[in-house]
Amino acid sequence: VSDKPYWLRQRKRISEKEVSNIDNRYHRRLESMLAVDEMVASLIQELEAAGELDDTFIFLTSDNGWYQGEHRIHIEKSFPYEEAARVPLFVRGPEVTPGSTVQKLALNTDLAPTFAELAGVEFLADGHSLVPLVRGEDPRWRSAVLLEGFGEYFDVGSGPPAYGAVRTETHKYVEYENGERELYDLRTDLYELESLHESADPSVLGDLKAKLDALKTCSKEGCWEAENIP
Repeated sequence: VSDKPYWLRQRKRISEKEVSNIDNRYHRRLESMLAVDEMVASLIQELEAAGELDDTFIFLTSDNGWYQGEHRIHIEKSFPYEEAARVPLFVRGPEVTPGSTVQKLALNTDLAPTFAELAGVEFLADGHSLVPLVRGEDPRWRSAVLLEGFGEYFDVGSGPPAYGAVRTETHKYVEYENGERELYDLRTDLYELESLHESADPSVLGDLKAKLDALKTCSKEGCWEAENIP
C-alpha cells in the first residue's frame, strides 16, 4: 500500500478473525439474496399470469457497493474505489435485447427520467433517460462522472478525508482535501491496486483534473457539458 494515501497506508492488515467475520457476513448476504430472488420470481409469475409481462420493464440495481476486505477495508461504503462506486444494473422489458450488454456510464439520477419517459410524461431531473441505451441506440452520452466523499469518518480514523474524484470510461482520478491524490488506469488495473499519480503523463493528470474541476463546479444543464468534455 506504499502508493496509497496516508489514511489507507496506516490501516492494519485484516486479521484472521476479521476475515472470518467478513466471510460469515457475506454468506448471510447470499442467504438474504435468496429471498430477493424468490420475490422477483413471484412478481414475474404474477405479471405473466396477468398477461402483462411482455409490456413491463423491470429494473434491478443498488444504491452502493460494500467493501468486504478489499483495500484493507473490512466494512463500509464511503470510499472512492470501484467496489463501492460501481453497482449492477439489469433491465428486462420490451425492446431490450436478451443477453445484451451496454458499456456506458449510468447514474442513479438517470432512473427517474428513464421511468418518466417510459410512462410518457415529462420530468425535469439532473439525470438523463436511459431509454435510448435500453433500446440499443448509440446516443451522445457522458464520458465522465463525479464521485464525492465528505470525510464523515475521517475524525474517528476509519475513513478518508473529504475527496472529489472523476471516473471516466478508462481512468479514475482522486483528489483528497489534504492534497493527496490517486490515479488508476481501469483498463489494466480494474481493482485499483497500483496508483499511477506519481508516474503518469502530466497531460493525462491535467486532463483528468480539468474534468474533475468542471464537474465539481457545474450546475443544471452545464453538468451535461462537463460530463462530456473531450
